Amino acid sequence: MKIIDYFRSIFSKKDAVAAEFNEDGSTVDEQRFHLTELALFTAIDFIARSLAKCEFVTVNNNRESRKAEYYLWNYSPNKHQTKIEFFTQAVAKFIFDNELLIVETADNQLMIADSFLRTEHALIDDTFSGVTCRNFTYQRTFLESEVIYLRYNNFALNGLLADMCDTYEQLMLSAQERYNKAVGHKGILELENYSFGDENFAETYNKVLSKQFKSFYSNKNAVMPIFKGMKYSEPSTDAGKTTNSEINDIQKLRTEAYTVVGNALHIPPAILSGEASQLSDAMDCAIGNAIDPIANMFEQEITKKRFGSTEFNKGNYLLIDTTTVRHIDAISQANNLDKSIASGVLTPAKAQKYCNMLPCSEAWAHTYYITKNYQTIANALKGGE
Repeated sequence: MKIIDYFRSIFSKKDAVAAEFNEDGSTVDEQRFHLTELALFTAIDFIARSLAKCEFVTVNNNRESRKAEYYLWNYSPNKHQTKIEFFTQAVAKFIFDNELLIVETADNQLMIADSFLRTEHALIDDTFSGVTCRNFTYQRTFLESEVIYLRYNNFALNGLLADMCDTYEQLMLSAQERYNKAVGHKGILELENYSFGDENFAETYNKVLSKQFKSFYSNKNAVMPIFKGMKYSEPSTDAGKTTNSEINDIQKLRTEAYTVVGNALHIPPAILSGEASQLSDAMDCAIGNAIDPIANMFEQEITKKRFGSTEFNKGNYLLIDTTTVRHIDAISQANNLDKSIASGVLTPAKAQKYCNMLPCSEAWAHTYYITKNYQTIANALKGGE
């Protein structure tokens, strides 16, 4: 299922049989849905892409290791999806369904459950039955210790946002109607000496209104013939003054929709609307409030289920590095990178990796360096004597 269709399935409230269709085949509900759909899709896409940019670091004996588990989470969770596709689906279900279930197949693929039934227990593992993935339903029951299961919140976000969406779509529809009235053409057609009971009159009248006037208004260049006894005139209007107000109303509704959705998902509105002047500060806020908490939930659940306490005590676990969400340019950030290397925070190879460069394979590039400016308190006091 496409992610945009998934959103429609969540927020559509009318029966498809009773839907009102436009000339282009789309329903009126679909056209009304675009405003909030865009805000929601932008927010979910931002979180999913940010999470996909994170490096899922597998640690073995307290050292970074790149084996099967690393490839699984960073490149190909399953044969059907890439990392970004997998996490786009995962984040959408995680946020809107308020829960996410990932099961492992017999050939070590990670699959997101489209539907399932969870049975809670007090002293033993919860169980998951009727698990369906990509139109395949498992006949077995999964134990909680066998799956990755996450809950987003204690309340279902989709119900709250659905009510909000309905309100904003009605406001948008009202603003559009006012705009259409402001910019539309209105005219007065005067008829003289016409017999309204004459069949020829009815045919002429319908021809003028349904064809000639429609063509006259819709085409850039057009000529409309006026029959004898007809007089057409347009009343003076203030359309030029009112259209700016209606456009501002629509823009305000769009901004407000982004703000409400952003607040619900802890994403600054500047991220969703793309306001470049506030983007840097907003990105820091988004990473700290929207990305880090979700990454921590994934990190803890994956370590808990796929490694366990015994392996964790041996120094084997998974770490999600969210510092890779920000784009780091090696030229513009040269001074900061130099400081990080000189203080022993990064090796030259790690600094290259953060800049999305191929790390140097030489041994010196994987060595930590520290300048003489940094020393312990004990050495500082010794030098002072």
